Amino acid sequence: MQNWKLLIPVLVCVSGNIFAYGNRKSPFAVEHPPSPPPVNCIAPHGWSFDIGGQYTWMALTTPPTFQGSTGGATGKITYQLPQQFFGQLRSIYNVGSLSSSSTDSSDNEWYSEFVAGYCFKGSVNWTMTPYLGIGLDFLNAHQKAYSTVSAIHLHYRTYYALFGLDFRYAWTAWYVGLQVEALPVFHQYLSIGGLSGAAWKMTSRVGVDVQMPIGFKLSKKIFLELAPYYRFLPIGASNVLGLPHRNLNQWGAFLTFRFCI
Repeated sequence: MQNWKLLIPVLVCVSGNIFAYGNRKSPFAVEHPPSPPPVNCIAPHGWSFDIGGQYTWMALTTPPTFQGSTGGATGKITYQLPQQFFGQLRSIYNVGSLSSSSTDSSDNEWYSEFVAGYCFKGSVNWTMTPYLGIGLDFLNAHQKAYSTVSAIHLHYRTYYALFGLDFRYAWTAWYVGLQVEALPVFHQYLSIGGLSGAAWKMTSRVGVDVQMPIGFKLSKKIFLELAPYYRFLPIGASNVLGLPHRNLNQWGAFLTFRFCI
């Protein structure tokens, strides 16, 4: 009986060693890294190219106020990754007829902007991107003759800096965003058709641009984006020409296809 009592601790020790040896990893075993968690949202991903069009209600204010519907084309080239450099080149062309209480005007506008910044990843679902850049806006207004006033072609040239902040929140196939920009004008002048070589410097102010993009994933590398927007661009005054301050107000929406490269 005493021998059995001595044998019990020995059996327990041997069993423990056998169990430990059985669970020990073999020195020849290949370790596989843990599988990454599934990605359930759309994140910025490298190079992309956008192309599409827009509708805009344009109002060139101060009497006489010219306003009406315009439309055109837009394009963007973007590089964006979370926790990396962000860069974008965008260009918009807009054309249409505006009318006032006195006469009509045929207008066309082209503006381009280059911005650069950094894309911060707040969580799996959202990013924040502050950026700055530079832009130029060419606005041509061809006003028809009325009463005793002759027809006149006005060519506005505006150069501005750009400070922006972009927020994006994404789901499996959707994303929404808010983009706010300040547009401080640093150089602006006006030339008149028929007066070759003549240009008048205008006073400068600060504009603003707000967009609310909504995107949907059509396929692995193609997105459809609708972006309602408001843009305010001040057009400076000229004491020499007797022109008061004018403001360009634009309400509209961009509809674009994004192709990921």
